Amino acid sequence: HTAAGSVQAQTLVLGCNAYLNDLNPEISGKVLPAGSYIIATEPLSEAQAREVLPQDMAVCDQRVTVDYYRLSADRRLQFGGACHYSGRDPQDIAAYMRPKMLDVFPQLAAVKIDYQWGGMIGIGANRLPQIGRLKQHPNVFYAQAYSGHGLNATHLAGRLLAEAIAGQHSDGFELFAKVPHMTFPGGKHLRSPLLALGMLWHRLKELR
Repeated sequence: HTAAGSVQAQTLVLGCNAYLNDLNPEISGKVLPAGSYIIATEPLSEAQAREVLPQDMAVCDQRVTVDYYRLSADRRLQFGGACHYSGRDPQDIAAYMRPKMLDVFPQLAAVKIDYQWGGMIGIGANRLPQIGRLKQHPNVFYAQAYSGHGLNATHLAGRLLAEAIAGQHSDGFELFAKVPHMTFPGGKHLRSPLLALGMLWHRLKELR
């Protein structure tokens, strides 16, 4: 429903991810919005690009809060990460992200940052995509909580949802729909601070 009218349909897909808010109580507490931020350097020389990423591929590390990076077509290093759970973006994304980039690539200390941006991603407790249908309303499907891997996982989710909605047998949809997903503790107001404390604990462990 909107102020201008309403739409009626036999099937509904909730694809709100980080922006679900309290739209549906069955799944709202299972996805937590988190801010993720990216910077892009000025174009690197061919020598710098070879030193930073000798093979042109996308990379992410194995920490709890991952950093991820790749080269653009014009040889800019795009470096992202740093999940925030406060709901507030850093005032200066470049100033916030540059030290993190230099921890990985100290040889880029003299390189300028040309672009900066960020947005909200949906995080699940087990970091697996949540794909299924509502128990109370089996004609309502959902897909959310890609946990930073949305560029590839959303393609999979779209195909599996299409198969299920079309009435096709979908082993992939049934597999994902059976995965249990816990609700974040703390309710609407405390779950973000509690997760932030948990992530801080993991970061401290990673410093050992």
